[in-house]
Amino acid sequence: MIELKVKTNTGGESGTVSVDEEKLGGKIKKRLMHTAVLMYHANARQGSASTRNRGEIAGSTKKLYRQKGTGRARAGTRKSGVRVGGGRIFGPKPRDFGYSIPKKMRRAAYKSALLAKIKDNEVVVVENFGLSSGKTRDAAKLIASVGLTGATVMLATADDAREVYLAARNLANVTVKRARDLNALDLLKYRNLLIEQSVFEALVSDADAVKADAKAKETKSDEPKAEEAKDEDNSES
Repeated sequence: MIELKVKTNTGGESGTVSVDEEKLGGKIKKRLMHTAVLMYHANARQGSASTRNRGEIAGSTKKLYRQKGTGRARAGTRKSGVRVGGGRIFGPKPRDFGYSIPKKMRRAAYKSALLAKIKDNEVVVVENFGLSSGKTRDAAKLIASVGLTGATVMLATADDAREVYLAARNLANVTVKRARDLNALDLLKYRNLLIEQSVFEALVSDADAVKADAKAKETKSDEPKAEEAKDEDNSES
């Protein structure tokens, strides 16, 4: 078990929160995190680079001069890729760089990144943000009071925390995102994770909920199979 200090929005301490390493995979998997980060970066690429080949260049397709007798190297159209102003040979065209890794790998990479953040003391748990006013100065005061001034901060919020988003969206080096939308890249890209205690506890215990949902889906998918088998037996009889 890992104990994290819980701070108040004024910088004081209000208690601790416990984290079970086993719920987060038990160990830090660097290669898996690297694989996930590569996927997220690839999926973020626009893939809009485009050049014109010799068939797309405007100009005549007439041969520049006769094949023999000039003493020069043979040449065809002026749109050839070896001539100035010609088409690009094997140039880039719009394409999709995106790909996907299995959901279990993505989730394992996310839990590993969260565990690494916790072990490196880069997770700041606050009892309550206290940003109901939606004012930027209040968000700046909160970040200063917990000692994160000048650092890159991922501020994880609850689903209905619009005031927190309004208060922190204009601060430099601060990104606001819902806690349930976080992924491995979000956790590794920013130095610190600033999160409320209730949201953090739900975030850490979410792994068990996902496993329970998966088991429920498996049992539901098995039920129709059993009914189909009964129907087949009755039809045979």
